[in-house]
Amino acid sequence: MKMFYSSLFLLLSILLSHAEDFRIWNTIDGGYFEAKLTATSNTAMTLKNHEGRVINFSISDLMPSDQKYARDWQNQSGKTGQASTETAANRSDFTTRVFDDLVVAKGKRLVDFEPEEGAQPKYFAFYRSASWCPPCRKFTPDLVDFYKKQKRRGTAFELVFVSSDRSEDLMAEYMNDYDMDWPAFQYGKNKNIVKRNGTGIPNLIITDADGNKLLDSYDDAGNYIGPKVVLKAFETLLKKTL
Repeated sequence: MKMFYSSLFLLLSILLSHAEDFRIWNTIDGGYFEAKLTATSNTAMTLKNHEGRVINFSISDLMPSDQKYARDWQNQSGKTGQASTETAANRSDFTTRVFDDLVVAKGKRLVDFEPEEGAQPKYFAFYRSASWCPPCRKFTPDLVDFYKKQKRRGTAFELVFVSSDRSEDLMAEYMNDYDMDWPAFQYGKNKNIVKRNGTGIPNLIITDADGNKLLDSYDDAGNYIGPKVVLKAFETLLKKTL
C-alpha cells in the first residue's frame, strides 16, 4: 500500500509539473493559445507549444492577469530573455535587412518599429498597396482580419507593408484608417527587396526567412492572379507548419 501511494504521489507530481509548464494565454483581442513560457524580456516573452515550436509574443498583447503572470515568472526565475537574445543572433541576413528599415503607424504618423528581441519569422508577407487604389482598399480589410487571426495563433510570420502612396503622410493615414497593425518599410525604402513578376497592385508576395519567393500575385508568366489567391495558399502553408 505504501508503494501504491508513493507511485500515486509521483504521478500527481508529474501531472502538476506539466500543468504548471503549459498554460492558457489570453490576448487582449479575445484570442487564446496554450504554450509553455521559457524566457522573458522587458517587452516580450518566448514560449513553446506542445509540438516544440518557438513562439515570440508581445507581453502588452496579453490580458492583464497574464501579463502579471509573465512578470512574476521573470522575477521568480531570474530569467531575462537569454533565449530571445540567442534567437536574434541567429537571424538570417535577409531577416536582419528587413528589420533594419521598419516603421509602424501611431495615429496618423509613423514611428520606428522595434522587433521583439527573439522575433525570427519563418515567413514574410510583403503587401504592396496604396490608398489611391480601389482594389487595394477592397482587399486590405481581408488582410487585416487574416493577420489578426494568425497572430492570435502565434504564427511565426511577419507582414510588411510596401507603400505606393504619393507621400509619407498619405501612407501613415492609410495604415491608420485601415487598422494595419503590421510594420512597413520606411517611405520609399526597400521597394525592390523581392523580385516581382509584375508591377501592379495590390500585390501580396510571400518569402521564406532567407528571402526566397514562395508565392506572388503574378504567376511565372506575368499574369495577374491577385492577392486573394496568394492569401488562401499562404493560409494552407501556415496550417502545415503549425
